[in-house]
Amino acid sequence: MQQEILEAVTDERLKVYVVWTPVLREDDRQAAVKAIGEVSDERASHFWDADKSLGFALGKTVTLPRERELAWDVYFVFNAQAEWGDNPPKPEDWMHQLGTDKRKLDGEKLRASIEKLLQSR
Repeated sequence: MQQEILEAVTDERLKVYVVWTPVLREDDRQAAVKAIGEVSDERASHFWDADKSLGFALGKTVTLPRERELAWDVYFVFNAQAEWGDNPPKPEDWMHQLGTDKRKLDGEKLRASIEKLLQSR
């Protein structure tokens, strides 16, 4: 994320929201705080989703691999006009690291999708 997207896309309109979710046994708030440096760009804001509520809500907006319900290791691209209400909006694009289907994370493709969206604004 840091190199493929944030260092390559310098547009200040890009905002990144990193949501840390406890999935593995060692995932806790302290581990999330330590990992913040992995995405250190000033356009990035970090959040702790202790009860996984956002992860499950985002998981309902797309069809995750292997019938998963929790969105983790998933990268969503939203339009600036996306309206957040009781449920998250559908993303303009998204990729993941949960399997090997056509939406498997490809930094170059994700960056191109973000740049295209920024150019259309």
